[in-house]
Amino acid sequence: MATTQLSGMPFVVSTSLDKPDPNLRKFIRKHVMMGKNRGKTRPTKKKENKVVELSEVVNTTNGLTKSPSNASLIVRRHPIPPNVGSQLSTVHFADNVDLSTVAVVLRFSSIAKQALFPLETCISFDKGDKKQWIEPLAFDAAYLHTMIFTTHDYFNLLLHRTPSGETSPHFFKTIQILRERLLHEGDGRSKVSILTASVVLALAGHALLMNEYVSARHHMEGLRKIIDLRGGITAFKGSSKLLIEILRCDLGMALYTGLSPLFSDILSSEPSLLFPEPFPTSSDWKIDKLCGSITHELVTTWRVMEGFCSLINLAAKSKTRIPKEMFLDTMASVMYRLLDMEFDAGSTNELIRLGLLAFSSSVFLQWKYMRMSYTHFSALYKDCLMRGIFSDMPPQFQLWLLMVGAVSVFTKADEEWLRPWLRAIMSSCNIELWTDMQDILNSFIWISLVHDELGKQVFDSVSLLTITA
Repeated sequence: MATTQLSGMPFVVSTSLDKPDPNLRKFIRKHVMMGKNRGKTRPTKKKENKVVELSEVVNTTNGLTKSPSNASLIVRRHPIPPNVGSQLSTVHFADNVDLSTVAVVLRFSSIAKQALFPLETCISFDKGDKKQWIEPLAFDAAYLHTMIFTTHDYFNLLLHRTPSGETSPHFFKTIQILRERLLHEGDGRSKVSILTASVVLALAGHALLMNEYVSARHHMEGLRKIIDLRGGITAFKGSSKLLIEILRCDLGMALYTGLSPLFSDILSSEPSLLFPEPFPTSSDWKIDKLCGSITHELVTTWRVMEGFCSLINLAAKSKTRIPKEMFLDTMASVMYRLLDMEFDAGSTNELIRLGLLAFSSSVFLQWKYMRMSYTHFSALYKDCLMRGIFSDMPPQFQLWLLMVGAVSVFTKADEEWLRPWLRAIMSSCNIELWTDMQDILNSFIWISLVHDELGKQVFDSVSLLTITA
């Protein structure tokens, strides 16, 4: 092998099968890479996600304005262009709508999972979920109008604004398109499509948000028919995000009204949910030893929830995520099973069932920035707490039962009877600091990410009551 110079350019001639010597290999590589890295700049450090006020997201429309009362609410901004309004002028939507109304929908998509799921930072949602939510705006008119009125009404409620009626045309347009679609004698696939199911689910959830329980139930019954035509609830396992929302709405309505859920048959149709295997846990308390008369099924359900909370706390601490299917399976197996159990009103089993159901609702059903109220269930739980069986419990468990109700289903209207009761139990447990209460609550089942902020607020209000007494 020889190296010659031709017109100022090195030229290599190989006449041997032997490997080139190391110096020649370096020479070749040097000239091969020459100019490859020119013009490249050093990679800059990855910028942290910009933290924005939730009210900034709302402030992109003329109808909604920034609210100082919500200044503490922060969300992570996804890379949606700040000038999204002008860019929308080149986008064709499924119907003629005011672009500013769609801009709010797009903005909301950047915080949707955080707003709807307190555990969002610990759950691995598909990266394509957001895309699947946005794309139908361009080709499904019912979906487009549904997203507009539900998003705007969500922000109106969040910012304590009186509904102005500006979303009514979009609501009625949705109903009109949906009715025409369901009555059309042509292609039946659109009647039972995933998008049609999504629209009906959104109508049910919106009615529930507006305390219109009869309408919510009506929409859910219609959704049940669509799902049955598609082969049953398990046919949606491939669309786990949609299935999660369907079951959350169904479970929430059961707690609101006291009516039986419409999809409880998922336990019998999905074998993996029938007898869930408890996750490993290192809890100091064993529910079957604490309450000897508790049934085996209730013990199993408690252990499943206990292990799930351990996994979530670990995920939050290590900044990792669990599969969304684990969230779905645990929610279904725990909450539908608890709703299906029947015990005497004044029994230990009933008190633990309701306490565990209240706790589960705060983990799986509650939204991050807007607490849902469950009128029927709240009254049922309060009535059970007032019975004599509660006083037979260890004071630490009494504390957990009351705090679970306070952070999940009880409202300000319950403070009059709840706070003095909590103060007495805190005194019997020698609780002086929030960390003292945390230690007791964490010894049962408790998710810091979900419950600590609300729990601290309850503790502070009771402590203030003690000081002023």
